[in-house]
Amino acid sequence: MSGFFMRFVLLNVINLPQTNPINQMKKFILSSALAILVFAANSQSFSDNFDNYSSGAYLAQSNNKWTTWGNQAGTSQDVQVSTAKAHSGSNSLYFASSAQNGGPVDEVLPFGGVYNTGTFVFEMSMFVDNGKVGYFNFQSKTPVGTEWAMDCNFKNDGTFEILNTTDGTLLKGTYSQNKWFNIKMNINLNSNVWDFMLDNTSQGTFTNTNNQLASLDLFAMNGSSFYIDDVKYDYTPYTLTTTNCATTNIGNVVGYLAGQSVTPTVTLRNMGTTTITKCDVKLTYNGTTITKNLTGLSVASLATYTATMPSPITLVAGANNIVATVSNVNGNATDGDANDDVKTISLSPVVPAANKIVVAEEATGTWCGWCVRGAVYLKTLTDKYGVLFQGIAVHNADPMVVTDYDAAMKTKVSGYPSAMIDRGAVKDPSAIEPDFLQRVLVAPKATITNGATYTASTNTLKVSLSTNFLQAATGDYRISCVIVEDGVTGTGSGYDQHNYYAGGGSGVMGGYETKTNPVPASQMVYDHVARTISPSFTGLANSYPSSISQGFKYTHNFTFTLDPSWNTTNMHIVGLLIDPNGKIDNASSTNITTAVANGFVNGTSVTSVNTLDAPDGKLKIYPNPSSGNSTIELVLNETSNTSLQVFASDGKLVMSKTFNQMPNGAYTFPLATDSWENGVYLIKVDFGSQSITRRFIKF
Repeated sequence: MSGFFMRFVLLNVINLPQTNPINQMKKFILSSALAILVFAANSQSFSDNFDNYSSGAYLAQSNNKWTTWGNQAGTSQDVQVSTAKAHSGSNSLYFASSAQNGGPVDEVLPFGGVYNTGTFVFEMSMFVDNGKVGYFNFQSKTPVGTEWAMDCNFKNDGTFEILNTTDGTLLKGTYSQNKWFNIKMNINLNSNVWDFMLDNTSQGTFTNTNNQLASLDLFAMNGSSFYIDDVKYDYTPYTLTTTNCATTNIGNVVGYLAGQSVTPTVTLRNMGTTTITKCDVKLTYNGTTITKNLTGLSVASLATYTATMPSPITLVAGANNIVATVSNVNGNATDGDANDDVKTISLSPVVPAANKIVVAEEATGTWCGWCVRGAVYLKTLTDKYGVLFQGIAVHNADPMVVTDYDAAMKTKVSGYPSAMIDRGAVKDPSAIEPDFLQRVLVAPKATITNGATYTASTNTLKVSLSTNFLQAATGDYRISCVIVEDGVTGTGSGYDQHNYYAGGGSGVMGGYETKTNPVPASQMVYDHVARTISPSFTGLANSYPSSISQGFKYTHNFTFTLDPSWNTTNMHIVGLLIDPNGKIDNASSTNITTAVANGFVNGTSVTSVNTLDAPDGKLKIYPNPSSGNSTIELVLNETSNTSLQVFASDGKLVMSKTFNQMPNGAYTFPLATDSWENGVYLIKVDFGSQSITRRFIKF
């Protein structure tokens, strides 16, 4: 498998068809026994080279010091001992899977407790076949599935990536495929320094927000084919001194872009037996020093305290150290262990390409209990990266659906929630930040400038997208325009958000763990909501010449009739430049006020091929959405033959009526929907030479 997919993501993606299943995370209580343990003053050691087992034997069934994710020794979750390859002796463990979500092999080694102090040294040998992937993770809590300390992905291109759901990417590098290599991790849990080594050479150190260990998990990811041998670890406990404050982390500085202003945090931990009541924290970066004097504290032994520094720093390009130092602990000139007073992190902020905007399109729906995760991560990246990031929430089977946009997204994704960065690989929304950080580096072929006019009396928005090519380009580049709205609210059960994080059993998710399932419409506000797309998801064919010179400029005009219930002050006009491979090369994003201030530029008119869900004085449907019967109101300005047709989302004709020579006037028709299935319908009215199509939602 190329790239990575967090284990919890694999467990929580809802697969089509949309039946709202609750895919609960696997949980069980790990066995408290440990394999081959030697106790000496609470230190622990373990080793297993698998040479004492028979070929084909199930590991956990043969040795109850190992277990599986679901505590199912001797089943398909349990790995079998292999003699195909070995680093030492004759035996090893072999992990392989071609299943979409990986598995079923999922072997777990409990470490005999949860360690958050002392030093932990872990080693094993690994062999990853050519073109395949390898994987392991450390769990930081029990039971497994509660929290990941880190995931380590050995990708099929010969690169590795260590990450977790809290910090994102922690370390990257390269490794050798089709040969045995040694993995060693020296982890100082006191100072929170994790050193990752390959063949006795350090690949780098990192700080881990999830700074504790409970177990090893060896899992067969999709596309994996790897061997494991010579697994061992040594744990050495730490004896607390009387007074000792350690700097364990510098937060809110990693993963940002050069030029961004951030306010760092410094995490302190009481590694002594005496409560910490005061101390001083100094932070130095790029020639700037910030100091904070902390008083009135009450940090108990082994507890942590996170101090927010009093002023921000501006991140600069290149590798630069940021250093945090704690001193004056409880008024003392020194504390019990000076080795953990200073924390140093090397920062190398990503330098974004000029004029670049990256787009994340998310497939979501109010019916989808895991989809709150998408809302949380779109907000997180919006808050973190500002104008460089534009989220678009494409709703499915709820009152905010845009039929054509949704239909196109369904051809790209296999489950909800899912997201794409610039229409690249489909990921869980929690896993798209690395893709963003890669795409924001890529210089765009062109920039897009938004212009507009808005006529409030008719709800008419006219948009001009002016493209300026910064580089020469060839092929079928296309333009498309999306209208997005923040702060969307609604009434009725269709706006209730299903929430599988309710109660906290599936972990923390942006506050949704404290809310009910479903979250009632009165408590929901939806952001990044796609309202319409023109002319289509794939854009306008032949928008530009097939060979485009640098400096080429072109303008396209779009006309939208906005629903009067939409809040234009919360709307963004998003222009999309789509490359010949269907990927988004660049985007534009402005609110309507800014686009109007930029001025509307006349250009080539673009006719939408999708059905716009815009209001019209001649045709109204109410209530819409509706769980019961509704009413159609039609206003005719002249006598005409009139036909009314209703189509289901699959194109099936649900209802048809014809009226000959109807005189001008206002008419109402009952829309009896009690027998209809829940979903999206298209209501088409033809009168004279005119045709109007509206969307209706039954829930």
